[in-house]
Amino acid sequence: MDALRTLLSRAPGSYLALTARAQLVGLHSVLCELLAALPDDPGVEECRAVLREVESILAAGAAGLPAPAATMPRSDGKTVRGPSGTGAEVVPGTSTAAVLAAVPHPAPCATADDPAAVSAAAAVREAPVPTSLDRTPSAAGVHRPGSGADPELSALVGEFVASPEAVDYLGPVQLPSSADTPALWRWFHLAMLRLPTVHVPKWRERAGQLALADPAGAEWVEWRALDREQVLVPALPRYQSAGVRLGVRGEAAPWALEAADCEETPGTAPVGEGQPQLPVWVVLAGWVAGLGELDDQLHHCVESLTHRGTVSLRDPAHRLAYRQELAQRISRLAARRSQDSAAELHAALAVDEALCSVVHLPPAATGSWWAEVAEASQRAVLEVRRRARGRGADVAVEVLAPFYREARQRTGGNDIPLDAGGRKGQVLAGLRLWARIDGRELPGRVVYRG
Repeated sequence: MDALRTLLSRAPGSYLALTARAQLVGLHSVLCELLAALPDDPGVEECRAVLREVESILAAGAAGLPAPAATMPRSDGKTVRGPSGTGAEVVPGTSTAAVLAAVPHPAPCATADDPAAVSAAAAVREAPVPTSLDRTPSAAGVHRPGSGADPELSALVGEFVASPEAVDYLGPVQLPSSADTPALWRWFHLAMLRLPTVHVPKWRERAGQLALADPAGAEWVEWRALDREQVLVPALPRYQSAGVRLGVRGEAAPWALEAADCEETPGTAPVGEGQPQLPVWVVLAGWVAGLGELDDQLHHCVESLTHRGTVSLRDPAHRLAYRQELAQRISRLAARRSQDSAAELHAALAVDEALCSVVHLPPAATGSWWAEVAEASQRAVLEVRRRARGRGADVAVEVLAPFYREARQRTGGNDIPLDAGGRKGQVLAGLRLWARIDGRELPGRVVYRG
């Protein structure tokens, strides 16, 4: 064991040390859960002795490691807040599981007297034990960075994926397999769009302080804004990498404009003084489809295209099929605008479904940028409903309940369960609003934590 202690003392400079630490803390976490769940196992005493040895080795090898807060997963889907994490450099290709495991001191094991342990034991008696084994970290995900990887950025991203907010909201993520600095920079900032906005400023500020973030000579891809300017991905002039931002003079997607049969169609999306207004869905469609080309973590689950489950927008064929479907729905909405209130609402619901069915796995958190996109689309639907009611139409629209037990009463049953994100039974994303039009019920659809 002395050799193992010596190896761990090499962290954070040694990738071998980080991998060994990840394996040990993963082993500790799994054995803790099983010990709590199986108090009558004949190997209990030996297991406790092993845990003491592991804790001693990890404690001895923790000197010099930075210690931001971290969380450790439990078999019941909750998290146990650990005393510290690691700010060690983690390189592209490292899995979140490996990063989560790289903590100096594991959380203490629950005992049989602990209510959490009793609860875990009951859960294991009712379900197969190996569910927690899937969380065991693997050394296969760790790669040494190439010469093109910026070490400061790599270290920042490693600290970020070990942070409580990343653990709580991003689920099991995979960093870009390439050591390309612009790809890692883009991944980092696109991940910010999935977090509650309250957590974003500190990480963006730290990224902006890196030497590679010099804004001089920045170039931008600018998309049309709704109501304010926003930077989605800052530019990296040193790497000839353009940034992405939303601006009042940005361009709307030409295919979306063509589908809506408009250039400066009056709508509900103010974009700044002296600027023409465009329908909200034209603007949002440009954002969603544009990010589908940049963010390889995005999926879509439009029911008419996939029926069940999700498909990755990383595949160009899936991106094209999705964009064509979205364009057709926008076109149908434009054709029915202000002509037939019930038909317009039906078409608006279809466009909203296409936009809200582009999700991450797990979906972005409540209060995130992506959540704001869904809310903007849904507000536009509710505005169509308001106008329809004003014309005497018999219509109703509802946002589904936040927990699946209630929400499923308003869905068609083709909902999507996930084993990551949120709490068991929580609705993680609303894919389609529930509606009633002229007495006909249109069921909603959700993604939920199964």
